[in-house]
Amino acid sequence: MVVTPAFGQPIAERTGLKEKFTIETGGYDFIVDVTANFDVLDLEFSEKNKKLTLFISSSLENNLAEIQIPINLINGNFTFFLNEQEIFPKVLMNKRISFVTFEFEGSGKHKLEIIGTTYLPEFKDIAPIVLATSLIGLLLVKKLKKPSFIH
Repeated sequence: MVVTPAFGQPIAERTGLKEKFTIETGGYDFIVDVTANFDVLDLEFSEKNKKLTLFISSSLENNLAEIQIPINLINGNFTFFLNEQEIFPKVLMNKRISFVTFEFEGSGKHKLEIIGTTYLPEFKDIAPIVLATSLIGLLLVKKLKKPSFIH
């Protein structure tokens, strides 16, 4: 009896492997889901560049993937590069995720870069509120704390 590992040969070109990657940034954990007919060897995140990078290994010529990216991680107008060439996948969004679908040809090693225009967008809405609350608090403390004079 010969047992072949599941990752050794795909059953069909449209069969998907689902992988979850946890991105820890800004004090939060974000889950990026990738369902593809290729293997994602690693996923890197750059908060400075608002960029996800997927390192791909494929044994197929026709590749297909679906990626779910939390909008509180990166969002906005996305730019995609596969092996340093811009591609234009289909992107759908709701209040929680960006759902990216794309296809490409070629077996072997590949690098997919997903670049957003916003990073942790929830904080851009909260920052003015925190600032205003802090200023009001400082003014109240100053007003309540009356100076004492030495006679």
